[in-house]
Amino acid sequence: MTDKEHDRNSTTQLTARDSRELLTRSWMKAQPSVFAFVIASTPQFSDAEDLLQEVAAEVAIRFDEYDPKRPFLPWALWVAKIKIADFYRLKKRERLVFAGEAIDALAAACTRVQSLMSEEQGALEHCLKETTGRTRQLLLLRYAEDLKPRQIAKRLSMSAAAVRVTLSRARSALGKCVEQRLGRKTS
Repeated sequence: MTDKEHDRNSTTQLTARDSRELLTRSWMKAQPSVFAFVIASTPQFSDAEDLLQEVAAEVAIRFDEYDPKRPFLPWALWVAKIKIADFYRLKKRERLVFAGEAIDALAAACTRVQSLMSEEQGALEHCLKETTGRTRQLLLLRYAEDLKPRQIAKRLSMSAAAVRVTLSRARSALGKCVEQRLGRKTS
């Protein structure tokens, strides 16, 4: 087997279940950035929605070509570029709004944004681990269980106003903690 064939079959060395799980987790993380890229590359939102579905299908079909040792987002954006080029070819547009270097720059920007989001998510997870007591309980009820302040108030025998104030303070404290973890100045 050549090195190229070995690289190409790298995802086939995973079990089918592991491969599906890797695809699912990778796509869920990359999908917002891929969608932003597709939206910026197409003239209408409805076209972008349709194109995103095509990109998702193509990513799933080609997943055995993906090298899990490399970042997923740039690979998914490469697939998106192919689907966008196909879209414009089928539409027979005379001028491409995004071509060549412009579409590459857009893909690079999406990759940078995804990286920043990952850093912020890591910082938020750290800050959430430091949150304890009633505040942590309120945050879990609001965001993990998706309860409204009125529902939380009823469950914890609090007023809805007290729940809203505590959640507001908790979000503010989490925001400051995240900014500090990322080395940014807070105002």
